[in-house]
Amino acid sequence: MSSGGEPKKVAAENTQFFFFFALFAILAWKAASPIISPILWAALISFISAPIYRQINGVLLKKRFPGISSCLTLAAFIMICLAPALYALSGLGAEAAGLGARSSALFTEIQKYAYGGGITLPKWLPAYISDSITSFLNNSDSVKAAVADAAQWAAKFLSSFSARLIGGGSGLLMNILIALILSFFFIRDGENILTHIKSLVPLTDEESVYFFSRTGCILNSIVYGIILTVAVQALVGGIGWWFVGLSNPALFGMLMFFFGMFPVGTAVVWVPGAIYLAATGDLKNAAILFVWGCAIVGMIDNMLRPVLIRAAGGGCEIPTVLITIGLFGGVLAWGFLGIFLGPLVLALFVTACELYRGRMAKKG
Repeated sequence: MSSGGEPKKVAAENTQFFFFFALFAILAWKAASPIISPILWAALISFISAPIYRQINGVLLKKRFPGISSCLTLAAFIMICLAPALYALSGLGAEAAGLGARSSALFTEIQKYAYGGGITLPKWLPAYISDSITSFLNNSDSVKAAVADAAQWAAKFLSSFSARLIGGGSGLLMNILIALILSFFFIRDGENILTHIKSLVPLTDEESVYFFSRTGCILNSIVYGIILTVAVQALVGGIGWWFVGLSNPALFGMLMFFFGMFPVGTAVVWVPGAIYLAATGDLKNAAILFVWGCAIVGMIDNMLRPVLIRAAGGGCEIPTVLITIGLFGGVLAWGFLGIFLGPLVLALFVTACELYRGRMAKKG
C-alpha cells in the first residue's frame, strides 16, 4: 500500500509546488514587466562595459572594491557612449523639429495654392523641379484638390508625430535613469547573476558551456561587429554630409546608421545626397561627397569590423539572412532595442536547434 501511495503523494506535492511557483512567477512578471525594456538595456550595458570593469576591478583596484569599480565603469560608459548618443539625439530632435516645421510650411503653401492663392516653393529645390511642381499643380482642379487633401493629411501626421515625440521624452529619460541604476548592479554582480542563470537552464554542462559561449560570441559580433562599426560609418558619413553644406547632418547621419545595418548600406543615403548636389549645379561638392562615401565610409566596414571584434574577444559569423530578418522583426517588435535583440534571438534559436540535433544524434 505504501509503495502505491508514495507516487501519488509526490505527484500531489509537485502539483502544489507548481501552483505555488506559478503564483509568484505571475506576480514577479507583474512587478518587472513595466520596466522590462530598461532591464534589457541594463543587461546590454553591463555586457558592453564588462571589459572596462575587468580592467578597473581586476587590475586597478585588485578586486577589493567591486562597488567602486562598478561606479567607475558606469561613469566611463556614460562619458564614452551615452553622453555622445544623447547629444546626437538632442541634435536629431532639433533637426527633425525644424524639418517638420519647414514641411508643414510647404504643405500650407500647397493648400493655399490649391484654393486659388500663389505658391512659394522652398529655395533649396532645383529650379526645374519647382517648375515641374508648379506645372503639375496647374494641371486641373482635381489635381489641386487631391494635392490639398494629401498636404492636409501630411500636416496633421507631422503635428501628431511631433506631439508623440515630445510626450515620449519624459518616459525616455525615466527609462534611461532606471537602466543606469540597474546597470550598476548588473556590472558589479554580473558573474554571479550569470552563474545563477546557468544553474537554472535545463542543459548539460557541455551544452551550457557551448550555449553561453555562443551567446557571448554572437553579442560580440552584433555589438562590436555590426552596431559599433555602423555607428562609426554614420558619424563619418554625417561629417561628410555637413562638410559639403547639406542640411540636417544629424538626421541623415541617423538614417545612415539605420540603413547601414542592412545589405543596402549607407550608400542609400549619401548617394541621393550627391545626386541632389549635382542636380543643383554644385558638382564640386557632389564629387566630394561621392568620393568620401566610397573611399572612407564604404571602407570602414572592411577595416574596422575585424579590429573591433578581435579587441572585444572574438565573434561569430552570423548569416546575413538572420541579421536582416532579426533587424526588421526586432525593430518592429521591440523598437530600437530590437536592433540588438532581433539578431540575437534568431541566432540563439539556431544554436538551440543545433543542441537539439546533437541530442538526437547521440540517441540515434
